[in-house]
Amino acid sequence: MIAIMRDRTFTPDPEQMALWPDASGNQINGLNEAGFRRPRHVYWHDPDQITFGQVQKWFYQKNADPSLDESRRERARLTAIPLPEQAAKATSRSATDWTALIREKAFAFGASDVGITRLDPNWFYEGYSAPFSHIIVLAIAMDYQNMKAAPEISAGVEVVNKYTRGMQVSKNLAGFLLEQGHAAEPEFGPLAGPMTVIPAALAAGMGELGKHGSIIHRKFGSCFRLAAVLTSLPLECDSPDDFGAADFCAACQVCSNACPPDAIMPERQIVRGVEKWYVNFDKCLPFFNETAGCGICVTVCPFSRPGVGDNLVAKLARRRGGT
Repeated sequence: MIAIMRDRTFTPDPEQMALWPDASGNQINGLNEAGFRRPRHVYWHDPDQITFGQVQKWFYQKNADPSLDESRRERARLTAIPLPEQAAKATSRSATDWTALIREKAFAFGASDVGITRLDPNWFYEGYSAPFSHIIVLAIAMDYQNMKAAPEISAGVEVVNKYTRGMQVSKNLAGFLLEQGHAAEPEFGPLAGPMTVIPAALAAGMGELGKHGSIIHRKFGSCFRLAAVLTSLPLECDSPDDFGAADFCAACQVCSNACPPDAIMPERQIVRGVEKWYVNFDKCLPFFNETAGCGICVTVCPFSRPGVGDNLVAKLARRRGGT
């Protein structure tokens, strides 16, 4: 197991903090709110529309590195490629056949895993909606050896590249469905679109929410990124995958000890009426912004380390089975 202790000497850059708004990201996220409401954009959105917009702009200024800039330019170039027009005649298939074909295409386009679930309107940010019934969630595995360098720039490059791959997979899959005559809309990061994809990914069987606020996948740990496609095709849905990771997190201290700003909370919190693991936004963001997106917590997670994660999943399964 990776043993990393946080650097308790971290002090946010005064230049960044001078741009910090007179607001709390935790409050915007709904921390300690007993009643349910839809989420609000807090970061990774149009900077002119969010409270932390000036801080987000500073992130890009701070992390202006040749390798990062090149990856971002390539992502922008590929993002700008238009989707095909929707065919006038829609292809008809059964839900079973559509589901199998979509999985086949998604893997062929470069997805590492695929999950499908019905679209819940409550996953959309306040003021947003979409005329679709299902969401196809796509997992894009990151290279663990590249991510081991976190929080160095090279790990940030790996994240950008995998977001780019996720964008390509989601656009290719949406394009395929449009060519089949069915409406489809790609969703990809890092900028937040109309909805939060993590709840959909949990419902679609991608894993469990970990103490570090990211999903723990039974194969990739937390070393992966998400993309998605919205559609109204008749599809067979997956079920949530509960293999014991969330409870494992209650006793594990690896990511907590490795977090330089001490942002990972030791217990589940109430967030907009739901009890779940939550990371202190106001502590996390300054370090995140100064290190090209950090990435420490998802990399040191025991489930992320090749071989270790597989053994942990097997061990948890034996424990549940009483053997």
